[in-house]
Amino acid sequence: MKNGVLNIYKEAGMTSFQVVYRIRKLTGEDKIGHTGTLDPEAKGVLPVCIGKATKLVDLLMDTDKQYRAVLLFGRQTDTQDVTGKILSEMETEEVKNRIDPETIIRTIKSFTGNLEQMPPMYSAVKVNGVKLVDAARKGKTIERKARMVSIYGFDQIAVTGFDRPEDPVKAFFTVNCSKGTYIRTLCEDIGKKLEVPACLESLERTRTSGLDLSTAVTLAEAEALFGSGELETHIIPTDAFLGKYEAITAREEAVKKLVYGNWLRPDEFVGTREAKNGEIFRVYDEAGNFYALYRFSKKDDYYKCEKMFA
Repeated sequence: MKNGVLNIYKEAGMTSFQVVYRIRKLTGEDKIGHTGTLDPEAKGVLPVCIGKATKLVDLLMDTDKQYRAVLLFGRQTDTQDVTGKILSEMETEEVKNRIDPETIIRTIKSFTGNLEQMPPMYSAVKVNGVKLVDAARKGKTIERKARMVSIYGFDQIAVTGFDRPEDPVKAFFTVNCSKGTYIRTLCEDIGKKLEVPACLESLERTRTSGLDLSTAVTLAEAEALFGSGELETHIIPTDAFLGKYEAITAREEAVKKLVYGNWLRPDEFVGTREAKNGEIFRVYDEAGNFYALYRFSKKDDYYKCEKMFA
């Protein structure tokens, strides 16, 4: 199995770890990692790194995200979504007496920009080495600090529930945001601003790590592709995610040093320009095979291995 990234569409009802476990069993590759946890009931894009591409995980996690969410008004829970224990409720009639579609849309849009979010207790965030979710399941609350996140904007906002008296009020929206943004927390905070209990009803991640729904395959589809010998055609090469770094080519005689991550002199590359101190490059051999990221040191006049992928 070649190194690279498989864009998995995680379906609701399974953990991100279970996806990794299934891909590990399927491919026989020990080194498997995902680029950002999705809650068990959430669905959507979950890039899975295979082999040497696991070295991309930290880099790919540090990217912007896009989600499609459904916010339910009238209920607040301890998990901030509909799976949790109910903490407070408001009758549907009272919700509709307090808010209207225009106010809801205006309030949602008001969360655009930089804002502080308190990591929810039911999350994978660690405080002093303890996962918040593990503490929450034991009935404990851990003191934690708010974190700055960025909401770049909302699209496709729609509000339902006002046509029939018995229908609950819901808001549907797409949100573009920075890493570390909790949409569950965002939903609860929108409700607090409106003075109405609120929680997340459903969530789909539609883009992360530069990948979107258009190239995603379900686990069942991945297993079928593996059986037909076509899975590798869906694995995206590692260097496809490193396009922000300029490509340079090591001379044939320098490859024996390159494979071990040794320092390389400027004259051991083919036709390189004068590099800036600290500049990082993608390094290939003359056959076009990708090997590593190298950083140039002007002081030493050498290129040093930053991260090896070969």
